[in-house]
Amino acid sequence: MIFFTGGAVTVGPGQIVSEKKAEILRSHLDIQKGNANTKNIVKATKFFESIAEDASNLSVVIDLFSKSFKLTLVCSLDQVGLMEMKSLAEMTGGSIVMCDSFQNAVFRKSFAKLFERDENGQLKLGTATTLTILNSRTFKVSGIIGFCASCKSKAINVSDTVVGVGGTNIWKLGGIDKESTYAFFFEITNTVTNPGPIPIYIQFLTRYLHSTGHFRLRVTTVKRIMAAGDELRSIADSFDQEAAAALVARQAVYRTMTGEESIDVLRSLDRMLIKLVARFGDYRHNDPSTFRLPKQFQLYPQFMYHLRRSQYMQTFGESPDESCYYRDMLLKETTGNSLLMIQPAILQYTVEVPEAAAVLLEMDSMKQNVILLYDSFFHVLIWHGETIAKWRDARYQDKPEYANVKLLLETPIEDAEQIMNERFPVPKFIICDQGDETGQERIIKNRVIPSNQVITSSLGADYTNEDVTLKVFTNQLYRLAIQSNS
Repeated sequence: MIFFTGGAVTVGPGQIVSEKKAEILRSHLDIQKGNANTKNIVKATKFFESIAEDASNLSVVIDLFSKSFKLTLVCSLDQVGLMEMKSLAEMTGGSIVMCDSFQNAVFRKSFAKLFERDENGQLKLGTATTLTILNSRTFKVSGIIGFCASCKSKAINVSDTVVGVGGTNIWKLGGIDKESTYAFFFEITNTVTNPGPIPIYIQFLTRYLHSTGHFRLRVTTVKRIMAAGDELRSIADSFDQEAAAALVARQAVYRTMTGEESIDVLRSLDRMLIKLVARFGDYRHNDPSTFRLPKQFQLYPQFMYHLRRSQYMQTFGESPDESCYYRDMLLKETTGNSLLMIQPAILQYTVEVPEAAAVLLEMDSMKQNVILLYDSFFHVLIWHGETIAKWRDARYQDKPEYANVKLLLETPIEDAEQIMNERFPVPKFIICDQGDETGQERIIKNRVIPSNQVITSSLGADYTNEDVTLKVFTNQLYRLAIQSNS
């Protein structure tokens, strides 16, 4: 089932706002303060959850395509009630796409991708999916975070400690595709006391209905070695900082979506980070400047720095529907895509080297003589430095003697098209210049790490940011880690 919605629900049990012009749509501040215009949230949410539960039981997948118009902060026309109706997709394994028009490329290309077929002419998706977990007795299943619904199967390997959708070892996943990703959490119930390594096993039984009409069962068995809690070297050598960042981010976002205040989640993230680096860091007594992390941990604080600054933890300037959309996408995407959402990637192109080269997500990378390709999963943005923009406007690319300028301008566009062709939902494509008066440049400026100095262009645009730099953040982190071990 594909649900297209282009306006706020004003009547019926799913109503989020009345037709009275005096009543405005709920904002994050209204929800925090419990203002009068939030009175419909609980009732509307329960209504859509009841529909989602029925659909899940009937193996019906619901895809949401939401059209929003973001004109002014006063009108709040960017909201349709996605926050209340998100369970329709979450509990059935559906897709969510938010765009500003059903005529733009984000909608048209994303909609078409739903019906893509493989080399055999079959749809690239599965339905009526269930997932069962079997595992060693050393630990129990706490839960799963992702688009799913509980089958309420209280087996012997089910933990009383719940993380995400727990209390069961069988879940209904509904619709799945090759990008469907789920986070599993376990509780260790038997501490390892033997001196040697202990093998543990996890088995995933995934049963789904293929587009040919036949049910298929995929059994995946994973073997891992569990070390004792004091074997730090063994734990450090097996630490996957990218997967860990994606898991921690998913759990943090899930907590904010289930009613926990963002500030409390941030404090929890900070405590966890301090504890981690204090345990695995190497330093001289009371000397933060000597603090060093093993290579398996060196990027992890950086991921947490960007997560704290991202729209997943911060809601300023965003509507509840927008926050819900971004957070929901983080709950279902792969590790690579999740890291893109947390820490966007930037590629640099110059006249001397027109091929893409990765650069740091810093304001210092926004130079006048370069082109940047910014990818945050939801946006793919090409940014022209001031000098490059002047060359382009002077039509240097049309002159044979400036073939290198033509190549410089075309290469980022080709790379951007390749990214958009491979991604679902299709990201919004933007081209802007340094000091752009349209305001599109803010998308990249809001996410880059602030530099220690103010960058000023001849267009009068000062690039400043009130956030602390990554260096200040890590220095403070190391100082607190040393104090926690004192």
